[in-house]
Amino acid sequence: SLPTPPLSKGGTGGVSIPQAEGYVECLRAAYVEVDRSQRKTQIKAQVEAAATKQGGYADISDDLLEEVTDLVEWPNAVVGKFDDEFLILPPEVITTIIVTNQRYFPILKRPKSPELLPYFITISNGDPAKSAIIAAGNERVVRARLADGQFFYKADLAKPLEDYLPKLETVTFQEDLGTVRAKVDRLCKIASLIVNQLQVTAEENLNIARAALLCKADLVTQMVYELPEMQGIMGQKYALASGESEAVATGIVEHYWPKSAGDNLPQTITGQIVGIADKLDTLVSIFGLGMLPTGSSDPFALRRAANAIINIIWAAQLPVNLHQLLAESVGEFTAIRPETSPELLSQLSDFFLQRIRTLLQEEKHVDYDLVNAVLGENDPEYTERALRDLLDALERALFLQQIRNDNTLDMIYETVNRSTRLAAQGDLDKIELEPKKAVKPELFQKSSEQAFYDAVVQLVPQTQLSKQTRNYQQLVDSLTEIAPTVSNFFDGPESVLVMDSDPEIKRNRLSLLGLLRNHARVLADFGAIVNRF
Repeated sequence: SLPTPPLSKGGTGGVSIPQAEGYVECLRAAYVEVDRSQRKTQIKAQVEAAATKQGGYADISDDLLEEVTDLVEWPNAVVGKFDDEFLILPPEVITTIIVTNQRYFPILKRPKSPELLPYFITISNGDPAKSAIIAAGNERVVRARLADGQFFYKADLAKPLEDYLPKLETVTFQEDLGTVRAKVDRLCKIASLIVNQLQVTAEENLNIARAALLCKADLVTQMVYELPEMQGIMGQKYALASGESEAVATGIVEHYWPKSAGDNLPQTITGQIVGIADKLDTLVSIFGLGMLPTGSSDPFALRRAANAIINIIWAAQLPVNLHQLLAESVGEFTAIRPETSPELLSQLSDFFLQRIRTLLQEEKHVDYDLVNAVLGENDPEYTERALRDLLDALERALFLQQIRNDNTLDMIYETVNRSTRLAAQGDLDKIELEPKKAVKPELFQKSSEQAFYDAVVQLVPQTQLSKQTRNYQQLVDSLTEIAPTVSNFFDGPESVLVMDSDPEIKRNRLSLLGLLRNHARVLADFGAIVNRF
């Protein structure tokens, strides 16, 4: 015999199960559906049917459906109603109260529409015969919550959004960093630093500055105090009600995006720049206090903030020089707090590089060695290059993965990698591309050397064009063309011994190999790429 909870519909003292095979059916007879998938299916079907009966469409979120499935034993959908007057509230407020606070399902006027009908659906665990009583009880709760929301909404609208700014002085951002108002001042400055790097119109510039100033003002409104989930959303509503432009209002709500991994990214230039500025201020400020995330501990969600900045830049194709932006933001912060560690900039740079590395591997599905080849390992040229141009780093990583997948990489790997490894024993600067500055043709002893040299001479304009246009396919095509010439240099009938006993000849040949390495380095560090065969 199994005891049943007192709230079960059957209300029996226990259920007798003669045989294990009859477990499910015995409990169903006692109004307990033990099959979770069945409960979930029943709830979804009942909610959809109830919404249709009211002339609307059920708004069934996966999270709420999963939660409610685990709250009941014998689901019974009950429809409740609220007064039409509450529909003046923003739909997001009503939905937050109904879904987040009460675990009810809203009913939409149209599929995927924000407009609501004045009904909700609750999943009862009780007797269907008592649905009217259950509905009335839930309606009283919803009516009280919506009445509170209506009061807060009207009170908040009594003054423009900008008038809430002084009250931000009373809200602490972080104990050692002062108020939210001080944070707003900092993020406004960072937003202007970003704007200075981009080509935005005068109107966009004004919208960005305005949205940055107002983006936290709704935090001290009564509605957001009562429903913190509404931050940003109410800022947008109140901004529009205050006569702010659509661009400013949208920037306010979007600057919080993404709120979680996989969430929507800001779609407007205003939301993108204010969002980056807000998140970067948090990173610089918290890092500036020495509160770096460690292991699984990240109380300020700094990893998520850095990931969001990178993903926004990538998705919006913003040519932001993060290396410069970090340096300038750190400079602004240290001007306010001179006692800040001199390691702050390098700590932030390393942190962002690690986040770029993780995103490339986990979200963009680029092999680890190809990521290393793009970002470098203890290679200042590559690490700084990645931070200077995140779009280029992404493009090179994806391109390397593409040519690995289609086997093009294999056609140049051996010659370039071999040249790279040997060139490390020479002294040629890794950025030198011009053969005439690096190699002395008069020291050549074999025709393969001259052929190698001539091929690199022809490679120069193609590499420079690839670098300027980021057309790395052109560079790979050029490297593929000269691969046989390089192979002949190493292993053909006119092959040479690179490590010649004559130091000048050896240096000359190492420089020749260094040139090939350098041209390939425009794409990646081939020395970091692992041969698959």
